[in-house]
Amino acid sequence: MATKKKAAKKKSKKKTSKKVSKIVKDAPAEHYFILANGQPVKNVKELADTLEHIADDVFNHHVTPDKNDFANWIHHIFEETDLAQELAGTKNKHHTRIVLYKHIVRKLK
Repeated sequence: MATKKKAAKKKSKKKTSKKVSKIVKDAPAEHYFILANGQPVKNVKELADTLEHIADDVFNHHVTPDKNDFANWIHHIFEETDLAQELAGTKNKHHTRIVLYKHIVRKLK
């Protein structure tokens, strides 16, 4: 009986760590997101952190009424379809950061 519990616990930990690592794991170097100011972004959490400090014109280069480069990057590189769809509806830095951080927190649960 104890063996089954240990096996179930190990399986649960692996599943959680896989979710977490996908969120914070760096994209391959050739798939880093390069901001309009030349700054590379390696993963989803780093994008959320970076948005606090980038200039509005840099953000507005990547997010317009017709496109959201961040949503596209997350969809194609990290295969986080739900997050990408939610981001596609964001149009300002603050809301984008909230969506990213909420997604990270949900994945950590």
